[in-house]
Amino acid sequence: MKFIVWTAVTLCFANAALADEDDSPTWRPNNMAATSITGPIMVEKKELHAGRAVLPLRLDSKVDAFKPGQGSFPARIYAVTRMADPTLLNGKTLCGDTPPTWIVVVPQPPAALELDAFTGVERPTNSASPGLCNTFAYIR
Repeated sequence: MKFIVWTAVTLCFANAALADEDDSPTWRPNNMAATSITGPIMVEKKELHAGRAVLPLRLDSKVDAFKPGQGSFPARIYAVTRMADPTLLNGKTLCGDTPPTWIVVVPQPPAALELDAFTGVERPTNSASPGLCNTFAYIR
């Protein structure tokens, strides 16, 4: 009887842990840039959270395929609403010496996310647009 109860309790905790991970809004770094500069991030409707820094955003537009030749991944293009270049991990920033003006969020199902940072004045239309300063990869 104790074995059955212990097994049931163990399964409940295991399922709860999996649900917490799946429901988490946090993205974990999955490339060298994300690991060394941002660490885990959260992308919300009006903000990008990286460490203790918050970058204010405004959804500018959506595109059906931001990365030509790499699949038809739709993307959301955000304008950075306040000139900010917060210091992140290891004293680094998203784009080096120039504050980012655009953040492009490219979900890559089933559980990946790419974040492209741009410093250009004009809204980026694809991954080859001028001003690309860094590409960050994340997973859940």
